[in-house]
Amino acid sequence: MKIHALSTGSVQVKQSFLYPGRGPRRQLNLFLPGAWADPLPIHCWAIEHNGVLRLVDTGETATAHDVPFARMAVKPEQELPGAMAAADLALGDVSEVVLTHAHGDHIDGLVHVRAPVLINDLELRHVAAPFSRFMRRVLHQPLPEGFGPTTFALDGGPFGAFSHSRPISDDCRIVAVGTPGHTPGHVSVICIDDDGRHVMLAGDTTDSLEQLHSLRVDAVAPKAKTHRATMETILAHCSQHATIYLPSHDPGSAARLAGGITVGEESAALVGRSQ
Repeated sequence: MKIHALSTGSVQVKQSFLYPGRGPRRQLNLFLPGAWADPLPIHCWAIEHNGVLRLVDTGETATAHDVPFARMAVKPEQELPGAMAAADLALGDVSEVVLTHAHGDHIDGLVHVRAPVLINDLELRHVAAPFSRFMRRVLHQPLPEGFGPTTFALDGGPFGAFSHSRPISDDCRIVAVGTPGHTPGHVSVICIDDDGRHVMLAGDTTDSLEQLHSLRVDAVAPKAKTHRATMETILAHCSQHATIYLPSHDPGSAARLAGGITVGEESAALVGRSQ
């Protein structure tokens, strides 16, 4: 198995996105004037396994509209075709795409893909809900042309600390797990690498590993309790299995993948440096 971090440009978000307030201010501050954080990567992921090339998410495109709390910086050559070429991969070889959730910076690159696309059935219901459709119009964030993924249910039983899962590969070394919070139907994809480690392609479960350790609910999650519970489940899984945790916008994700650095190893290194 080989996993590639594909970078499709960057996004700059408000500080209130990364460090939200409590109560109603958690979401309201996104639309009020405020300071901006440093740019963050927009990652998607390619998995080569048993002769099959899969993508997890498809990144952003240069035509993306900014929103009050996020500014996109994507050049045409940074879109999915260029990102794959930089990794010596061919877009035409992609057999399947698995979406963690349906926000633009994870699905807009579908305009370049002709392979089958899979999404959690709960997430597609969320996409079709009246409020979601209203917000896409308000924020000028349309679904990509031809958006019509096939749904799957998380009906494969528990996987590690996660109560709901679904095998993606026939040998069950690539598994989708339920990680609701950022969106109601959000999933993450866990790959069991050749050394037995769990590589968690985490989408937007958190923006960073630091946020996971802090159990800091993000500014977008509809239900704060659900998001916090998911973060607690992820930490429990990381304590049970050597896990490389890779959120899509964490500046450290690509290096963590390249170095095979697990959550436990990184935490131990931080403790050592603080002593």
